[in-house]
Amino acid sequence: MDSKNLFFATIALTACLTQLAADICAPSIPDIALSLKTDIHLVEYTMALYMFGVALSQLIYGPLSEGIGRKVPIAIGIVIAFFGTLICLCANTIETLNVGRLVQGCGTGACACLWRVIFRDKFDKEKLAKYGSYLGVFITFIIPASPLLGSVLQYFFNWRASFIFVSFYSIIVFLSFILCFKETSQHHHNERLAPSYIISTFLKLITNRVFIGASLCTFLSYGAFFTWFIIGPALLINEVGITPIGFGLISCLGGGLAMGSAGWLNGKLVVKYGMRAMLALGWGLMSLSGILMLSGYIVFGINAWVIACPTILFYFGSTFIWPSTFATAFTPFGKIAGYAGALYGFLQISGAAVLGGIAAYLPNNSPMPLALLMLCTPILSFAIYELIVLSRKQ
Repeated sequence: MDSKNLFFATIALTACLTQLAADICAPSIPDIALSLKTDIHLVEYTMALYMFGVALSQLIYGPLSEGIGRKVPIAIGIVIAFFGTLICLCANTIETLNVGRLVQGCGTGACACLWRVIFRDKFDKEKLAKYGSYLGVFITFIIPASPLLGSVLQYFFNWRASFIFVSFYSIIVFLSFILCFKETSQHHHNERLAPSYIISTFLKLITNRVFIGASLCTFLSYGAFFTWFIIGPALLINEVGITPIGFGLISCLGGGLAMGSAGWLNGKLVVKYGMRAMLALGWGLMSLSGILMLSGYIVFGINAWVIACPTILFYFGSTFIWPSTFATAFTPFGKIAGYAGALYGFLQISGAAVLGGIAAYLPNNSPMPLALLMLCTPILSFAIYELIVLSRKQ
């Protein structure tokens, strides 16, 4: 394997850890509630709690990477994630599972934050969106594939098998990263860890309308996307009556094909038509999915087709969003990419934590809450992009 392919393979494995650990246990939510003798809404909330750990920890890993480089913080994060996974594996109460999920998220936050930073070290502008899209094809396949893997482990073993798998995957990622990754940062220095520098740099990012606008778009879009993994299992497994493997197949085959094809198309078209056109297309398709789910539910009632088909369209549309908002936010900040990655990642994953936390306590016997999120968040994201990001750039 040549050095370029080795680089992509290593970063892909590392980047996938965050999403794998987030979603692999989604099909087991009803079973975990039964096993731990707790309310299903409390188990759903552990998904949001994991994302809270991912979001908050990025504010530490980003500045740390500006002081000592990218390699060491990611290695530390993987080790923390491994121990958090072991806590989840051994959990016998919902409280212990909460602790494990929070620690696990605090570890995988390093991967979520710094894979983008590493890409910014190597590329910029449309190339950043282009190669980010190609890597996104692989990463986004893990998103829908994770529930399928979790459902198979659930069927043949139990919910704890998912955490066993994540623990072994963490070991593989750690060894691959330590042995194969070469430091990409050329600007890190210990002086960048000074409190005055950290505060001034974060203020520079927060007050930049392009950066904060693009990040808020991602907050909303990703938050709505993540609610599927909270509402979806209870909706399809408990209300519609499909099996956990059925849920996994819908997520993997439908979502995987949708996201993979959209990632490939975005990589081909973004250079030709520009990021604005790709974002408009993505948000338009996401809103359409919400309309289809609402109208389908009103006409046909609750069934798998009414829920699954619009969700797959939402998967497809959302995949046009991440590379371009990422490139828009990061391109001006190559010399402080670690801080940019930390704040951008914090806001993106906070969307999952906030909207996911709300979704965990919404009624899960109807697709209405999910459909409304699918409809409203992309419209609001598009408005933010047009009014805040583009007005500043022009």
